Amino acid sequence: MKTIAVVAPGAMGSAIAGLLTHHHLEVLTLIEGRSRATAERAKQAGMKPVSAEALMRADVILSIVPPASAVTLAEFLAPLLSAAQTKPLYVDCNAIGEDTLKRVAATIAPTGAGFVDGAIIGLPPASPEDESPQFWFAGDRADSLAELERFGLRVKIMQAQTGAASALKMSYAGINKGITLLSALMLINASRVGAAGALLEEMEASQPALLARLRKAIPDMYSKAWRWAPEMEEIATLNARELPGEPLFHALATFCRQMAEDQQQGGDFTDLLNAFLQQQK
Repeated sequence: MKTIAVVAPGAMGSAIAGLLTHHHLEVLTLIEGRSRATAERAKQAGMKPVSAEALMRADVILSIVPPASAVTLAEFLAPLLSAAQTKPLYVDCNAIGEDTLKRVAATIAPTGAGFVDGAIIGLPPASPEDESPQFWFAGDRADSLAELERFGLRVKIMQAQTGAASALKMSYAGINKGITLLSALMLINASRVGAAGALLEEMEASQPALLARLRKAIPDMYSKAWRWAPEMEEIATLNARELPGEPLFHALATFCRQMAEDQQQGGDFTDLLNAFLQQQK
């Protein structure tokens, strides 16, 4: 493995690219039509901006984009993959549910390129010296990605069919982010009716570990709420015909959008949350 394409150079994509280039792997990317900040991230990560056609010389394409862009990117690259004589392995690493993953896989399949279902769990590394988030890969071609361990990524191969890695990501995010969002909702509810002090007292007595977690996780959520909303919508699709989680995660997506708007409109919810979290016994 000599060349990887990472699309796109957002916060996670550029951080992963920085790890790969730090370990002497060539990393290609697309920045045409992107912001100056995106171009600067790509430069800092050591990525090489190329045309979409030139991405086809990569051994592997890592799709690392917002959930709503996963299908769009696959559709954009599919004609180029079809035309390529030597085809990269296409790896979808996005926070998407089963239905969206099937659409991506169905888009790539006619091109003749291999397809792997991927998941990234963890935060973007702050520097190339920091530890990689955990990558999980599933599907028939997943074993070939174990080599990425040589280039600074933490990789685990699932002995499971395509869809397992995405289901893992969605399940983990539903727990991890779901706890944060549901807790934030309840803290706002208590604070609006004068119960904040009593709730704090109860949580300090019976849920000290959760309270400590929320004091970090809720403020960290503020700037990410807009990005979490489509992820909650994807989680809502998991086993929607058999399990009753769909309304819950649609509601959490709505709350994410409310929190994102709150950041732009005076921060009433944010102020209530901060006041609660900054209370001392």
